[in-house]
Amino acid sequence: MLALENKYGGDMKFIVADVTTPEGSALAERFNIYYIPVYFILDGKGNIVNRIEYSQIENRPRETLDSLISQAIKG
Repeated sequence: MLALENKYGGDMKFIVADVTTPEGSALAERFNIYYIPVYFILDGKGNIVNRIEYSQIENRPRETLDSLISQAIKG
């Protein structure tokens, strides 16, 4: 994740939430997170553009996330 944050940090904000904390637990409940890790790509208005669970990308997580982030930035 750090490599993607370094690559796209100027165009996108990255947030990591620990679901074992009260704040993270509230986010997990709000976004119906049942499995971790799970990644969300939101647009500039806070709408979820993509929800990606690890099981969907376990073979190539960085490449898949890189592609989805790049697409989201391009619009």
